[in-house]
Amino acid sequence: MPAPVVVAIGDSITLGVGDGVQDARGEVGWAAHTARALGAATYLNLAANGTRVRDLDGAQLASAVAVRPDVVLVTAGGNDVLRGDFDPIDVELRLRAAWERLSRPGCLVVTVTIDRIGLFDLLPAAVGAVMARRVHALNGAIRGAAEATGTIVVDGALVFRHAGRSAWHIDRIHPSPLGHRAIAAGALERLAPWWAPVAPIEPPPVPPRAAERAWWLMRKGAPWAARRSRDLIPQVAQAVTHEMLEERRARLRGAARA
Repeated sequence: MPAPVVVAIGDSITLGVGDGVQDARGEVGWAAHTARALGAATYLNLAANGTRVRDLDGAQLASAVAVRPDVVLVTAGGNDVLRGDFDPIDVELRLRAAWERLSRPGCLVVTVTIDRIGLFDLLPAAVGAVMARRVHALNGAIRGAAEATGTIVVDGALVFRHAGRSAWHIDRIHPSPLGHRAIAAGALERLAPWWAPVAPIEPPPVPPRAAERAWWLMRKGAPWAARRSRDLIPQVAQAVTHEMLEERRARLRGAARA
């Protein structure tokens, strides 16, 4: 069997952010590790930071279809959860449409559900609970679209549970080098009936020392937080407030009926 053509689309996790303290350019991350283990004849990573599900139906999807891939690797939806206009029904419909475009005969699409976003576990419990419910709704949308299109799903929460806390990157949002490799191992396991690995996944580098972590947080993490605080944080606060108010209204309606 000839070597597969592998294409990766999606967000910063597909791009490889978190696979070490270096900047990701698509040559690192779970998708890259999967492609190398498969001995891909061609590997093209089209992912971009900040991609939402609605953004897939554009340059990324068009370029992916044009390559006529054998395997498409996708992570998307995490940025949707962090926005005030998150709508799991819309996400499911858009994912289904995207995967239907990719699902030509002989093409396998592999996607990943996400785990609780570790960053929010460091915030007040009410915030963490709301975000956990949003992640649950997103994963339901991913699984619904996958079931309708025959897309292969890797359970991200299960992967992280097995890998442990060291599967998280410094920012507690992206996978660490170990986490990226654990996702790749999950993808390879699901792909094995069609495409058997021809090479092992390379081992992760030595975890960064405390000084390297501090350098990353100062040089990368703090500027990222400052930039995102202008759009991400207010929208997360709005989303959390909205859901907490909805919960309160539901309780009041229940009390009135009783």
